[in-house]
Amino acid sequence: MGLANYRKKRNFRATPEPSGKLTKKSAGNLFVIQKHAARRLHYDFRLELGGTLKSWAVPKGPSLDPGQKRLAVHVEDHPLAYANFEGIIPPHQYGSGTVMVWDTGTWEPIGNAATGYAAGKLKFRLHGEKLQGAWMLARMRDKANEGEDNWLLIKERDNEALSGRAAEIVESATSSVVSGRSLEQIAANTAPIKQTARSKKPPPIVEKIDPSRISGARKFSLPALLKPQLATLVKAAPSGAGWLHEIKYDGYRMLCRVRNGKAAFFSRTEKDWTQRFSALSKAVADLPVQEAWFDGEVVAVKPDGTTSFQALQQALDEEKSHVLIYYIFDVLHLNGYDLRQVPLIERKRIVASLLQHNNADDSVRYSDHVDSNGELFFGLACARPLEGIISKRQDAPYRAGRSYDWVKVKCISRQEFVIGGFTQPAGSRKGFGALLLGVYDKSGEFHYSGRVGTGFSDDLLISLHARLKKLVQKTPAFSKPPSGAAARGVRWVKPQLVAEINFTEWTDDGALRHPSFLGLREDKAAREVIRETEIVNIETNQPAEKTPRPRAKAASNKKIANTSSQTTGTKAHEVAGVILSHPDKVLYPDIGLTKSDLAHYYEAVAPLILPHLIDRPLTLLRCPDGSDGACFYQKHAKDIVSEHIGRITIQQTAGRACYMTADSLPAIISLVQMGVLELHTWGSRRDKLDRPDRITFDLDPDTDVKWIKVIEAANMIRDYLAALKLISFVKTTGGKGLHIVVPLVRRNNW
Repeated sequence: MGLANYRKKRNFRATPEPSGKLTKKSAGNLFVIQKHAARRLHYDFRLELGGTLKSWAVPKGPSLDPGQKRLAVHVEDHPLAYANFEGIIPPHQYGSGTVMVWDTGTWEPIGNAATGYAAGKLKFRLHGEKLQGAWMLARMRDKANEGEDNWLLIKERDNEALSGRAAEIVESATSSVVSGRSLEQIAANTAPIKQTARSKKPPPIVEKIDPSRISGARKFSLPALLKPQLATLVKAAPSGAGWLHEIKYDGYRMLCRVRNGKAAFFSRTEKDWTQRFSALSKAVADLPVQEAWFDGEVVAVKPDGTTSFQALQQALDEEKSHVLIYYIFDVLHLNGYDLRQVPLIERKRIVASLLQHNNADDSVRYSDHVDSNGELFFGLACARPLEGIISKRQDAPYRAGRSYDWVKVKCISRQEFVIGGFTQPAGSRKGFGALLLGVYDKSGEFHYSGRVGTGFSDDLLISLHARLKKLVQKTPAFSKPPSGAAARGVRWVKPQLVAEINFTEWTDDGALRHPSFLGLREDKAAREVIRETEIVNIETNQPAEKTPRPRAKAASNKKIANTSSQTTGTKAHEVAGVILSHPDKVLYPDIGLTKSDLAHYYEAVAPLILPHLIDRPLTLLRCPDGSDGACFYQKHAKDIVSEHIGRITIQQTAGRACYMTADSLPAIISLVQMGVLELHTWGSRRDKLDRPDRITFDLDPDTDVKWIKVIEAANMIRDYLAALKLISFVKTTGGKGLHIVVPLVRRNNW
């Protein structure tokens, strides 16, 4: 087409879009997908070919499901420079609206690109941030719409293909791959982490919410109270796929229950804070729900869009709840259905949908997130500066208590401490001089952590001193209190008040360096305050110091479950030297069998199974979300495969391929870590792939066939084989099937 049509439609004095130029010599390997909120939201799919970006408008966006054929309307060519355009096309200009670089990378044609494009059947592979694998653009022959050049964008069936909800990547991956911003943030021309107002249009959502149709939801009456899920402190943000990243707000974590037209707020210690958040309570009650449980954070927002714990404290002291904001990042129960087993990304879509239709004021907002790019997002958060970020597994259910599905990374050292004493003021200072701080350990001992004397206003010194005097006791609560000169003039208090403290680092003897007081925390119990220790490198599953996370109870196989639960310390999620991430993920929901259970089962049967696996190429059935989730087959090894897993190169018709082998117990456990539920072996081994050493007869009965008939069939096959002087062995498989396996001398080909 060239660029004539493109330029004719645009006024480059009014629009920031590039005018560009036709490139005669082009490598032809750039692709970009731009999310475009014009009159209607759509996705612009662009491939570099012939010096321009050949472009298609895809209303629903790409799908990873080969069965979903997405309409792609061929539009004018765009210049190559357009691939970098992310911003706002002004009103009254062609295509006015917000443009995001949703995905970008390179593409390679399957066959001749020019010929395929001209014939209306262009096949290619994508190597993008979000999209990979083989795809096809096919022109439609639609006489009813002869004025339009309509094509179909179709995912080819390969290892990157998915089905069901998991295939709808435009719903799960909503942010820019170049800036990490949402459409709303681009439209507001804000940094990716700035949230000064609720998004006018949250990420793609479910328009009408029917909880009974949500996978994982179960009918359940509204609980009176719920415990929150908590995050584990880690050293670095997860950088891989499968995580979403949110701002770590500087406020009060609050669960909110909606029932009978009223909303009630509860702290993580189940204290009722509704009266203190009266304005927010009315706003949440206006949401379009009959009953619900929400999880979020109550904050005070400063003019620059950041949140301030001290401003929150001041608003509460002055009883100005109307200036506070409730950021909702999760929904746990909705209209008679428990949603805690629904994947997080689905729960967030529900929140976005509810807030999109919200007629309440701006005090109730959706807590947005970015997909992947955790390290970049963390850097942007610290540059603001913010306290840090929270990273969450997109596919995880909601589990009360601290877990590794939610992790937090802090820009500065900061945590809660319990006040165990105070010193007398000196000079003109009022109230007290410094606070003595401490933390509890797992055994319940109260350890001294140093003192803080900065961060107090005169009014705070007086008001806090009045509270401390009521808690004075004769003896220290610390297990090893300061003594000598360090204890002179100290008044000990009952360890009940919790303070939020900034500091630079811990000293070797467990004291704080350069601490500063931020405020009291009334939402946390003193006994819950322990020293937070960073877990090192959550992405590669190499924890430093941690406690075992709660495990799902298996309905059967108690011996395996007990073996797993006895493991402690850094071995809590380690089997055969392989660290398991997400060890309590339930892989078989009907019996409650977890990833840890499965790994320990293989550990127990390793001597029996390894002789049948060693040196045999594998075809794997992977079910990352368990047996009830989306599953796919994988044959070929990729770069991300564990070093424990063996590799074998096989010559095929289409070229050489690298298969996997499991030649050791660590290799098997590594497959479990990948979510492998079935291991299918070749009937030959590495040294003679063309000479099979076994043949398998697969009895796969219909569900109506009685078990006794399956046994009869197996015995009949055994007898026929015996007549041929072949010895056979039976193996159970699947739900009702049997494999009859016959060893062979390796002298015949396939």
